[in-house]
Amino acid sequence: MKSFQILFLLLPFILSAQDGIKPIIDVHVHGYTDRTYRSIYGAPSTYEEFKAEMKKQFQKFNIVYAMKSGGSYDSDMEEIMLQGYESNNYPKFDTIEFKNLIEEGKIQVWGEFLPMFNGMTIADPGFAPYLKICEREGIPIALHTGSGPPGISYRYTKIRLTLGDPLLIEEVLINYPKLKIYLMHSGGLFYDHALAIMELYPQVYCGLGAILWIENSPTALYAEEFLSKAKKANMIDRIMFGSDGMYWPNKIEESIKRLDSFEFLTEEDKRKIFYENAVKFFELDDILE
Repeated sequence: MKSFQILFLLLPFILSAQDGIKPIIDVHVHGYTDRTYRSIYGAPSTYEEFKAEMKKQFQKFNIVYAMKSGGSYDSDMEEIMLQGYESNNYPKFDTIEFKNLIEEGKIQVWGEFLPMFNGMTIADPGFAPYLKICEREGIPIALHTGSGPPGISYRYTKIRLTLGDPLLIEEVLINYPKLKIYLMHSGGLFYDHALAIMELYPQVYCGLGAILWIENSPTALYAEEFLSKAKKANMIDRIMFGSDGMYWPNKIEESIKRLDSFEFLTEEDKRKIFYENAVKFFELDDILE
């Protein structure tokens, strides 16, 4: 019954596929509240306008599912979103409540998880009891890797670039071999290290994120370089599309067009990145069949 209800709610988003627009899964979107939303330069004026623009983007590009960090959308959008628990520190509740929230479907992904913003890594001992629960309950981790926006170190004074290195997750992968992790931003400047980790640990995937749309900085180079090397290394099967538009819904369109522009990727490669790999990673077959 639940699958039928979800399918019914998906209909407005998937009908456009009949016009030749193939479905997309976005593994990196953000949600807010009226209090936390910020109308910064280029963003919609209010959270209501933001939600309306996000819905237009989903319908225009046939985004049929997404992983959302924080906040909430209207019910029709919420039904097609995995519920992510966004944090940059230890969870604000004990392990019993953490497990209860998982059982209630309120935490389906731990992410966006940003321990580097607090001067930590995922291997910090304080995270261990929660990672153990995630491994046992099949909850994936969506880990922020790479860098942050210019000037971020003056707001988050403990952040350090070195903490965004994907190699720092290795002890966690050894201690929790069934724990699934995807590296948001594909390691950013450390994209070679992301590929190295993926080679050794098949439970690790990458999400593209903001490296698809950032301009006029070294970060603008990373998406093409990373994907080109991933293609040569036969790792396209473990890379997922994510927009990370934050406050700017139009970044979804920019991200899609940028990925589509890479001529070294075949149409089959792009289908895997836009949709198929996320279905496999999040085990969405029953919902999206």
